[in-house]
Amino acid sequence: MTIKLGVIALAGPDHGGTYQYTLSTLQALQHTTGFDVTIYGDPKNSDFAALGFRVAPFSESRARQFAALAAYRLGVALSDPFVGEDLLLAPIYSLALLHTSRPFAYTLHDVQEWHYPANFSRRQRAWRHQVHEALLHRASRVICESRFVKADIVRFFGIGEARTTVIPAPPQPQFRSPLNEQQLDAARTKLQLPEKFLFYPAQFWTHKNHLRLIEAFRDVTKEVPGLSLVLTGKERDEYQAVMDTIGRLDLSAHVRHLGHIEQQDLQAVYQLATALVMPSLFESISIPIYEAFQLGIPVAASNILAIPEQVGNAGLLFDPTSVTSIRDAILEMVRHPEAARQRTVYGRERIAAMTPERYGRQLQDLLRQLEGEPIRTRA
Repeated sequence: MTIKLGVIALAGPDHGGTYQYTLSTLQALQHTTGFDVTIYGDPKNSDFAALGFRVAPFSESRARQFAALAAYRLGVALSDPFVGEDLLLAPIYSLALLHTSRPFAYTLHDVQEWHYPANFSRRQRAWRHQVHEALLHRASRVICESRFVKADIVRFFGIGEARTTVIPAPPQPQFRSPLNEQQLDAARTKLQLPEKFLFYPAQFWTHKNHLRLIEAFRDVTKEVPGLSLVLTGKERDEYQAVMDTIGRLDLSAHVRHLGHIEQQDLQAVYQLATALVMPSLFESISIPIYEAFQLGIPVAASNILAIPEQVGNAGLLFDPTSVTSIRDAILEMVRHPEAARQRTVYGRERIAAMTPERYGRQLQDLLRQLEGEPIRTRA
């Protein structure tokens, strides 16, 4: 019997990691059987169109979300836009799910606001909590990508472990094949890249921890004067503080900020880098780590929260709150390149195991569990 499956795909290309996750989910569904899939999203999205699934127009403005949540709290039922489906799957949250009569699973990517409340306004914290509290009450299953996030969901929302499923999504195959020497030389000239450098691709948010990295790198340059640091990311939040620190520590000649760069240029930077350094204070899943694994680039990353689970033995871990620990990890990679290269082998093995086919089987098993389950009533 064919099951009608609606996938609520609200993320678009501007949503970064959640959009890549959405695409990974949809690609995995191509490897399932017994489902008639309809994407609820933007019919003009060429990525959606290329998948071959039916696309039903659907969007959700913030005003519409407020109305859906308020109606739910007041016990007022709104129309169900998914009435023609048997099951629903949402790679990111949709508040229309509060008013559906169909069993659904949705992905909660992280609850960073509980760990770093200063990164959010009081209104943002209240909104995130109310949204997920309501959705978690109604969801048949909640999906997350790490055991760390699962523990957070159980801890902060009191959700039973049996309703919380850990399924890491494979990263997008953004770098299908290595660039050749000619392409790399052209990119080095175009971007004015140094001969030997560390790479940190991240927005300048506080939790990305640029300031400690810069301090650690100052100490590294005393030991390895020919090493540089390359940064990407838009000029926002702590950008000016980071630039000021670079100037104050007399590192301007050793640190290069590229801003936002195109996909092929990004791949070239990865391939030319000595190593990826990821000193972030919070990640549920770090896409740059997966990208480095794909290209066989050594990784040094924070030893906190979900990152050790993602990295395993494929990278060097350090304490991101310690400038000394960050410095020592960088020096370890630079001074012992053979050990660093061996860890990249493990990184490639981890990525090779994360296939759309495997992810599809996991999603199929999860969705089959939802068949026949009673609809969870409203709070």
